Amino acid sequence: MRKATTIWPGALAVLACAASASAHHSGSMYVATATWIKGTVVRFEHMSPHSITTIEGRAADGRVRRWAVEGPPGLALDRLVSDADMPKVGDVVELCAFGYKSAEELARMFPGADFAARRGPVGTEASFAGHVMILPSGEMRLWEPHGILSECVRSSDGPRQSWLDFLRSSARARQAWCEQSRYAVVQSNVALQTLLEEVRSSIPDLCG
Repeated sequence: MRKATTIWPGALAVLACAASASAHHSGSMYVATATWIKGTVVRFEHMSPHSITTIEGRAADGRVRRWAVEGPPGLALDRLVSDADMPKVGDVVELCAFGYKSAEELARMFPGADFAARRGPVGTEASFAGHVMILPSGEMRLWEPHGILSECVRSSDGPRQSWLDFLRSSARARQAWCEQSRYAVVQSNVALQTLLEEVRSSIPDLCG
């Protein structure tokens, strides 16, 4: 499964240097709109608190850019992902990712944490939480927990059937879908509510 187009945002919020670890690990730090990233893996760092996949791709303006995409921490990665599915240098992958909110908004949300200095890992222009990774084989993997799976489906150019098959075959994806369907940001979004109904009609027992 591949998208017909790739969006390369030039002005999304980048990784905040937060004083509070709890703030950094909160899903509320991320925007609710998905960004699709497609490119070549140039570095994969198997570490905690997040593994980092560095992706290189050509932007709409012709420039080659690099983005850092957060994934599961090292221990969780070993438990959830087989060696064959680990990102490898040279792989062309696609991710449904969610960027950080602005430093100003984060400072209002987490008083006392310092979000004034914003940066991405060395050599990258921005950081994202990669919610779904599409492997070179076309298989999908639920990757990092911070994101909204229904937003990934809504914004995807891929066949809807591929997403239905993903939900049927992945227990983690089903759990994420059902838990996230109760999020206020999903409940208040008409487009996502319509999508939830469509999926529920196709998979009536999805959430029990």
